[in-house]
Amino acid sequence: MRPDFAKRRKKLKNLLEKKGIDAVLTSNHEDIYYYTGYTGLREDRIFMIFPVEGEPKLIVTPLENEAEIKYGNVVFMDEIKDFLEEVKPFKTLGYDEKYISVILFRELEKLSIKLEPVGKILEIPRMIKDSYEISQLKSAIGVTKKVFDKLGSELAGKSEKDMADQVGIEFRKHGVTEAFESIISSGIQSAFVHHKPNEKTIKRGEHVLVDIGCRFGMYCSDITRIFGRLDRRGRKICEDVREIHDMIIDNIRSGVRYEDIEALQKRLFERKGYKVFHNFGHGVGLSVHDPVSNILNVNEVLTVEPGIYIKNVGGFRIEDMVLVKKGKAEVLSESIKVD
Repeated sequence: MRPDFAKRRKKLKNLLEKKGIDAVLTSNHEDIYYYTGYTGLREDRIFMIFPVEGEPKLIVTPLENEAEIKYGNVVFMDEIKDFLEEVKPFKTLGYDEKYISVILFRELEKLSIKLEPVGKILEIPRMIKDSYEISQLKSAIGVTKKVFDKLGSELAGKSEKDMADQVGIEFRKHGVTEAFESIISSGIQSAFVHHKPNEKTIKRGEHVLVDIGCRFGMYCSDITRIFGRLDRRGRKICEDVREIHDMIIDNIRSGVRYEDIEALQKRLFERKGYKVFHNFGHGVGLSVHDPVSNILNVNEVLTVEPGIYIKNVGGFRIEDMVLVKKGKAEVLSESIKVD
């Protein structure tokens, strides 16, 4: 199975035509892959010019000399003037406002073309996942399950950093890379939502929050589980998190507004006397924080990750990936057990 790049391009062209945009310029690696299938080193700056008439063109430095073999429709750029020559023919040029430098924008302003921000338009086709994308996401989740299974239940004596390193090694054994920097937080440090693993040793009787994910092909997983022993208070908080998590999933289906699910989470937290620290979840796909629509559609993929964080007690978060359906959402990561 391969992505249907022609279908993806057609969707974007239709959106651009409606907005009167002649072409789009972006350097977002995820968008470049989504519409062309091209991947280069993430450290290299690659631009895509996507015209309404014709096929996408990549603008790369001479260091990307493999690009001609991988894609074909490529222009090598030595100087900024070479770049500007490629966009001059267009009357209205859309640009992704999140991925353009001030220097480049000022150079574009000197041209006799109309500039329009179109970052949101680029995101729209990516919101709904096709069968290829769903299969890749399921594979990413499958590998993540294997890594969770490998971590074991007895973590006392290890440092958070050692555990994070182990996660990275296990992912590489399966031929994938981490989708983001693993969050391993133990004891009271787990109250920090995006805690960076440090040299703290995990003590016997402490719980450990493990938030990990991998990139399978180009698609990401993002799952959180709680390991270790919980005292009575910890067990109660975890039960509350699980209840909120399940109720949110029960209410996710096509046609529901994202903000309504947010409001539901807030009500559930208030009912149990907790403070909301972050959104109930986010989109997942080529990016670990993929775009999501205001009104949910069939085949969007989201995380559901309510978390309760109490200073000097700890943090408790359960995160799963779900596929939006007409009826109840499908929990893609349900095979990764929640203790």
